[in-house]
Amino acid sequence: MSWWTVRVLMLGWLLVMGCATSALTDGEGETKHGFVVVGFIHVEPKGPYFRRHQTEAQVRFFDVKNAETGKLTRISMTETAKKFVTRLPSGHYQVLRIQIGEGPFRSESYTDMNFDVFPDKTNYLGIWRLRVDAPKTVRMLQLDVFSEVPDWEQLLLLHPELGEKALMVSTPQPGTNQNRLFAVAPSQPRAKYFYRR
Repeated sequence: MSWWTVRVLMLGWLLVMGCATSALTDGEGETKHGFVVVGFIHVEPKGPYFRRHQTEAQVRFFDVKNAETGKLTRISMTETAKKFVTRLPSGHYQVLRIQIGEGPFRSESYTDMNFDVFPDKTNYLGIWRLRVDAPKTVRMLQLDVFSEVPDWEQLLLLHPELGEKALMVSTPQPGTNQNRLFAVAPSQPRAKYFYRR
């Protein structure tokens, strides 16, 4: 292999690596910096489902933005996860987007909820109840936030770091949100009725 070919391959590899970087970071990976943030998520369908391979809806991730720094953080959820435990620097945050998975189908909703992460506290964001419309042309996502703390002792057994600091309830506001849910995968055909930019 010639020196010129090696240089071209290296340049191509660097370009691909540069394109693959994202401004979003995985919130579950940020375990060394910031303060503990914990919350519960409960997803339930609204109305009958009629898809051939019906599966339970679940949250795949949600994005938050730090109001002071503008930094976006993606908090990824594992399959069938009912809670999230991550770390965020202290500050004022906005929940920007939530992605729902239903088997091979993906839908996203843009939201506008705000919460604070307090320093030297375990920040509890409450229970998020998401009610997902059945598949149809116009789908909605109803999001309600409750401040009850369910089975905290059981959670401490799984995540001992939650007991290191005093618990601060910081539920996102407004506590009720209803927003449009858009299909993002699989991509819709370029028919006039379905195509949206």
